[in-house]
Amino acid sequence: MPYKFFISLIVIIFTIIPAFAKNEITFIYLNGSNTNTQNSKEDFIKGVNKLHNQIIQNFECDAFIYGFLLEGGKYKINKTPNPFYWGDLSKVEIELIKNDFDFLKQISPKPANHVREFIALCLHDAIWVSKQENMMPILENLHKIIVDEYNKGNKTALLGYSAGTFIVHQYMFLKVPVINLKEAILRSNIEKKYKDYVADINMENTCTDALFKNSLVRYDIDNRFIFEENFNDYKTKISKLNDDTKKYCAPKDALVGGINFASPFALFYSDLFDKDYKMSEEMALAYKFIIENKLFWLTVNYSDDPLGFPLTRNVTYNDIKNLTNLEIKDGGGFIYDKSDKPSRRTFLMAHLSYFNTSKRYAKILTDAFIEGFEHFYMTKED
Repeated sequence: MPYKFFISLIVIIFTIIPAFAKNEITFIYLNGSNTNTQNSKEDFIKGVNKLHNQIIQNFECDAFIYGFLLEGGKYKINKTPNPFYWGDLSKVEIELIKNDFDFLKQISPKPANHVREFIALCLHDAIWVSKQENMMPILENLHKIIVDEYNKGNKTALLGYSAGTFIVHQYMFLKVPVINLKEAILRSNIEKKYKDYVADINMENTCTDALFKNSLVRYDIDNRFIFEENFNDYKTKISKLNDDTKKYCAPKDALVGGINFASPFALFYSDLFDKDYKMSEEMALAYKFIIENKLFWLTVNYSDDPLGFPLTRNVTYNDIKNLTNLEIKDGGGFIYDKSDKPSRRTFLMAHLSYFNTSKRYAKILTDAFIEGFEHFYMTKED
C-alpha cells in the first residue's frame, strides 16, 4: 500500500469516526389518557414516530437549538424515539367504570350519562396516575431507561402528552437531584449544631425520593422541610445520604428538559401567581435547578384544545428569583408556555391532533424553544 495513500486513509478514518461517535439525546414520549387497548398503543407508537421525525428535522436545522441543546454538534438527537407506554396499567379500572356506566344507563338521562362518560374517560387516567401508589412503579420503570441511556453516554428529554405530563412533572420533582440539602440546612432555623455538622461534609445534590427513603426529612403544613430531630439519627442519615442519592436519583446531568403538550397540568396547579401562594421548598429548588443546569421546560398546547390548559402567564428569570426567594445563577435554563396557535382541526379533535399535525406542531415547538429563551431572560437584571 503506497505511503501517501495509507496516510490519507488514516486521516479519513479519524475524521469520520468522531462524526459517528457523537453522544445522543434520546426523546422519551409518554402517552395520555384512555389509551388502554392494543390498538391505542399501536396508534400512539405510530404517532410518536411521525412527530419525532418532524422534531428532528426542525431542531437540527435551527441555529439556536443546534447551539443550545445539541451544544454545537457535540450531541445529536437519537433517530429512534422511545415511546414509553403506560396506558394498559389502568385498564382494569377503566373496565370497572364502563360497567358502572352500563348500570347508570338504566337510571340516568342519556345526555347526563354521555357527559359523565366523556369526563370520566378523559380525566380518569390523569387522576389515577396522580395517586402515589400508581405513579411510583411508572417512575421506577422510566428511571431505569434514563439511567441506562446515561450509562451509554446519552442524555434524555421527556415529552409528556396529556396525562403523561403528570409523569414528566413527578419525575422532575421526585427523581431529579434538584435539592442542595446542605444549602437548605444552612438557611433553615434548625439548631446550630445541626448546621455545624454538615458545614464541612461533601453532600451531593439529592432528590425527594432519596430523602423519603432515607427518612432524613418530612414536610410541615406549608411543604417546608422538617429535619430529623434526633441528633444521632440525623448524623447517621446524613452519612448515608450520598449512597441513597446514587441509588434512587437520576444522575445530575442525565436530563436536558421536558416538553408537555395537550397538558391539563395547569388546571391542577393554577395558583402559582396567587399573592397568598406559598411555594413549596421542593418546587422552588426545582426551578432553581432547571435554570442553573440549562434545562428547558416547555408547555406547548394548541389554543383550541379543550383539555390543554395554558399557564396563567409566562414567567421570567426575575419572576422566579422573586417567587422562590433564592439566589439563582443564570445557567441558561428556562421555562415557557406557548399555547397560542390553533390545531386547524375541529374543536372536538384538537386534543387528538398533535401527532396527526406533526409538521405544524414541530414548527410550533421550535418557535416555542426560541421565544421561550428570549422571553425568560428579556428582563434579566445583571
